[in-house]
Amino acid sequence: MSIIVSENIDKPVEKSAEQSAGVNRRAVLGKAGILTAAGLASPLLSKSAGAHAPDDHDHPGKDHAHANHDDQYGTLHTKTLAKKSYKARIDSASKQYANDIPPHPNNGDEARYPNKIGTATKGLKHDANGHVDPESYASLLKALRSRKHEDFEKVILGGTRPLADPQGPLTTALVGSVNTQFAIPVAEKLDSAALAAEHIEIYWQALLRDVPFSDYHDNTNNPLVWAAVDELNRLPEYRGPKINGKVTPQTLFRSTALYVDYKADRKGRKGKYVVPPETLKGPYISQFLLRPVPGWGTFAAQAQLRPIQTAGEAFGTTYEEWLAIRNGISTGRTITTENGRRHVINGRDLAWVARNSGPTYLHALQILLAAPSPDNPLAGGIGAPLNPANPYVGLTAQSTGSSFSTSFIQGLVALAASLAIKTSYYQNWYVDRRLRPEDYGGLVHKVLANGADYPIHPDILNSDAVARVFAEFGSYLLPLANDVGAPTHPGYPSGATISAATPVTLLKAWFDESYVIPNPVQVDPTDPTQLIPWEGEPLTVGGELNKLVNNIGFGRNFNGFHTRADISASHALGEALAISVLQDHRYTYNETFKGFSFTRFDGSKVTV
Repeated sequence: MSIIVSENIDKPVEKSAEQSAGVNRRAVLGKAGILTAAGLASPLLSKSAGAHAPDDHDHPGKDHAHANHDDQYGTLHTKTLAKKSYKARIDSASKQYANDIPPHPNNGDEARYPNKIGTATKGLKHDANGHVDPESYASLLKALRSRKHEDFEKVILGGTRPLADPQGPLTTALVGSVNTQFAIPVAEKLDSAALAAEHIEIYWQALLRDVPFSDYHDNTNNPLVWAAVDELNRLPEYRGPKINGKVTPQTLFRSTALYVDYKADRKGRKGKYVVPPETLKGPYISQFLLRPVPGWGTFAAQAQLRPIQTAGEAFGTTYEEWLAIRNGISTGRTITTENGRRHVINGRDLAWVARNSGPTYLHALQILLAAPSPDNPLAGGIGAPLNPANPYVGLTAQSTGSSFSTSFIQGLVALAASLAIKTSYYQNWYVDRRLRPEDYGGLVHKVLANGADYPIHPDILNSDAVARVFAEFGSYLLPLANDVGAPTHPGYPSGATISAATPVTLLKAWFDESYVIPNPVQVDPTDPTQLIPWEGEPLTVGGELNKLVNNIGFGRNFNGFHTRADISASHALGEALAISVLQDHRYTYNETFKGFSFTRFDGSKVTV
């Protein structure tokens, strides 16, 4: 199963010989008519250009170079390049516009529960029970419906935290498919066993925050790791990776991707979980979060050492603090740290990374590009070869500083972040406004502590993880790793994970993903400020990039921000977005190029 971005993602739209000489006037007029009906023609076609491509006798701007006879040697190509640019934009826009708009079902909880207990309402105004104020929620819906800038500013908040970018998904980009053309499976219902299983896993992640990842192996003697494995194995609806049908310490909190195939399921409700290739191999943490970042320009090489949050620290475990966080009000507490820095060794460290992951993917690019250090296998980069499809591989008479160059992939990786957030937040704000784990934990607490009558599945009410949280913290609320809790937008899917999956897909296309990393590392178990060689099974570029996406996603889960479904669906969304970006660039090249081939998160091959 797969997200469908285009019927023919491996090649540009084929044109007739007449169209190849220039954009066909009738065809573009036809497209313009469609676009005008959709209200999109104005940003696509300039007034000077009209609704057709220029030809030799009809150029929208004056060609002064031609008039001045500047092209003495026949190398200026003024009209040709102008028409090529115009045609590339029209062709790519027309192709993307012709793609399907898939189903966007919601799980029905927003209509099912008038008090909105199954809906994300963080940052809005709430009563003493944590139920959203009806007027506050109505003001949000008004803004989402009207799309007016001033209506978003009139949303009634419960505190001082602003809502997280509700207008972003309403903007458009000049590259890639539009937000509405990507789909994910419908979110699980509030009363479902599946949603309960997702939250039981998150409660275990909270309990295991300070347990080293080096204890996540099948010979571990850590009783808490085994307790988590045992309970997850008792849950029929648990969707995490398994070996021979069983969760093991080695598979604990590892990667899954979630795809929807709306061609087979016309309502777009059913999803399929898969384990991305090679993500069960090697250390839990990707090489791209462990290896030192090689020197780059004016920046010296630096080890990836992180601040150390105080062990055992938790937020939102009293009802008063939980309610303040829900309203967007400061609790008066902040994160505290221990002395020094270290490599990522546990869930708390990974939670810190996932809250501050901005330059991670440019760091990964530099690690891929830089050559290994001959004197120190623990320093330098990987020196990964480029994808063999890169048209400059093996050439000796020319190089590139623009298309297919390092600067080009740098630009794409940097662009990916804003595109990814728009794609994620469309689903968050405009499709399925599903509650966050901290919201769900509040419902669990009120049922178990106060006897509230909420439709929560008994699996979580009888959970070993939830009982252990109560024994440690005195409440059934989900312990959070940071002082403000999750961002103030709905939880399904995860913006940070899409922001990882998109650049990672671009990097898998750009480099030879099958390349075996020549100098893999792991954290020294006796000194977390140092690395030592990894001497286990071989690790590849593709596998470690796949692992990086899950590390960022499950780092968010270790914070208490998301569940597995959020992270898994984001893998597929980010991948589809990256593919659409690469598709658009196919129209712009001059080089002979057959397309990048790489492996998707579901293990299938694609050529773009």
